[in-house]
Amino acid sequence: MFMEERQKDIVTRVNETGRILVSEIQSLYQVSADCARRDLRLLEGRGLLQRTHGGAIAAAAKGAQPEKMYNPRDLPKVRSDYLAVAKRAISYIKRQDIIYITTSGVGYYMALNLPEDLEVTVLTNSVTTADALRTRENVSVILLGGEMSHRGHCHDFYTVQMVNNIRIDKAFLSHTALSLEFGASIHSSSGVDFGKAVMKKSSINIGLYPSEKIGRDSIHCVCRAEDYDLIITDENVSEDFLAQAREAGIACDVVKLQEE
Repeated sequence: MFMEERQKDIVTRVNETGRILVSEIQSLYQVSADCARRDLRLLEGRGLLQRTHGGAIAAAAKGAQPEKMYNPRDLPKVRSDYLAVAKRAISYIKRQDIIYITTSGVGYYMALNLPEDLEVTVLTNSVTTADALRTRENVSVILLGGEMSHRGHCHDFYTVQMVNNIRIDKAFLSHTALSLEFGASIHSSSGVDFGKAVMKKSSINIGLYPSEKIGRDSIHCVCRAEDYDLIITDENVSEDFLAQAREAGIACDVVKLQEE
């Protein structure tokens, strides 16, 4: 089998099953591990798949537009990668911390999994997250209000003004996409000033990015990847991203996913 045929077959298998291991490539095509990794590296460079530790997964659509009415509460099932990142994020919270929780699905999972004995103050501009926490006696909720979007988020001028008058110990942020070249980016320009304001007021900024968000670019840049004190992702993240992040001095915490 020619190299081009092998690589085409690898892409077909990844698209059909969602993933492939280096060991599978070795067995299927009788090639060395170095050859298998080289195939995956070349295919990733062409945007046909995304390399992970020990293999590859199907490539995510670049900058996919989020649904206008999307709400993490309506997800049909729990996303294991988002949940793993959320739980690791919680491990960085200390008693009496004042934290900001992102409006994304990762943030919603954080809210649902905050320990009952952890006393914290949570800032959120998501009515969904605020509602999930409103009955928790150990959590003091500050809802950052303003003009609300159809997704139940506030990030306009009035929301930014509230942020400017609050001290934050740790901000847990997640945006549509993250790349080392363009940074953290979103589709709507209205959220840029809000994101910048939160990071400016927070002592520690932690980026929560499941691997499917990494290596992608949206439209409007919120911050550089280097502006995060830490990035939490999962083990399916590209090996190249981790290597380049280390070279740039960006701290990454990679979470292992549980077997399904």
